[in-house]
Amino acid sequence: MRVGFLIFFVMFLVFGNGYAADREVLREIYTKVPDTYVYPLDVETVAVNLLKGIQGVDKQLRIGDDDSRVSLYYKGRLLKSLYKPEDRQNINQWVDLSAELLDLAAEKSPLAAKHDFEMPDLMMKASISQYGDDSKFYLNPEDMSGKRLKHRRNFAARIEDNDKLYIKILAFNNYTKEDVEKAVKEHPEAKGLILDLRESPGGVINGAVDIADLFLDNAIVASTRGQKDIVFYSAKEGDILNGKPIVVLVDGNTASAAEVLTAALQEQSRAKVVGTKTFSKGSIQTLISLSSGGTISLTSAYIYTPSELKLDKKGVLPNYCTFEMPDSKNVENFLALGEYRLCFSEERADKGFDIAVAAALIDSLVVKTPENVFLDVSEPQNGEI
Repeated sequence: MRVGFLIFFVMFLVFGNGYAADREVLREIYTKVPDTYVYPLDVETVAVNLLKGIQGVDKQLRIGDDDSRVSLYYKGRLLKSLYKPEDRQNINQWVDLSAELLDLAAEKSPLAAKHDFEMPDLMMKASISQYGDDSKFYLNPEDMSGKRLKHRRNFAARIEDNDKLYIKILAFNNYTKEDVEKAVKEHPEAKGLILDLRESPGGVINGAVDIADLFLDNAIVASTRGQKDIVFYSAKEGDILNGKPIVVLVDGNTASAAEVLTAALQEQSRAKVVGTKTFSKGSIQTLISLSSGGTISLTSAYIYTPSELKLDKKGVLPNYCTFEMPDSKNVENFLALGEYRLCFSEERADKGFDIAVAAALIDSLVVKTPENVFLDVSEPQNGEI
């Protein structure tokens, strides 16, 4: 009997009247989320948001919130109401308040009791939408793996229409810049470049900066703006295409770093864009690992184009909109309409019309060089020289 009491006493000292793992995860969330999120947040907002996510554990649990108190309800009945800390930024007091409500929820709700140590994770997953559409919560590292099939090629290059270099980038990785450089060097005869970013989900912003740096000469590529700082990304001197025309293909699935690259080349007058409005994903996420094994992917900055336009939720509009254009459409008639900016999103990764438009644009943009200027060698007339 005394041994059993001693074991209980030791457990009480270690865990207190709440769960040690719960408290640690709560403290991590209340500390790291306000410090990382793209906009300033106070601890109270983060704590209340998390507590309201208790319905992700049991839909019959509910948190009420007013100016001075936080209240826990179960099946519509008030279980407990606690006053908020006098210092609303006091993380330890918010941890204590939250742990007390979670313990009570586990005592009254069989579902909450079943998930006891997982409760903060499940609550974070339920409340992550409070931090924007692009913020996510993953209960396990395996959940973060992408759905894209591994066997799909991320890069391809070939000569299109006899004299245009066609490069397809499906996803940006550590080898993409090297692959692009190699393709350009292997085809010096190409009159221009068709850069196909349709269906590309992009990747990290540095991937876009690396590719833009190949074609832009001392120019701003993009900037990111978070809660604490602004970071500018610029291209260094040099253009591996030596000014040859570029046409970028985009569609409604062109996102993230692919949009950054498109906007940089378009706004710096280095490329024309053909396709439809892009996906509009212009935010950066920072990963926050919790001691529970969960991971918060939290929006920490937004991306801006060289002209200071916010990319997120706006996307990139093409110079030539091919929305709902069939492959049978006449390219010359289409280009005769000129550039216009109103355009909607559409999946067009399998449309040959867009490639045909890009090839025709390159032909029209090629600058005549001394090698292809025909000289008139006939006798001068009327004193002409």
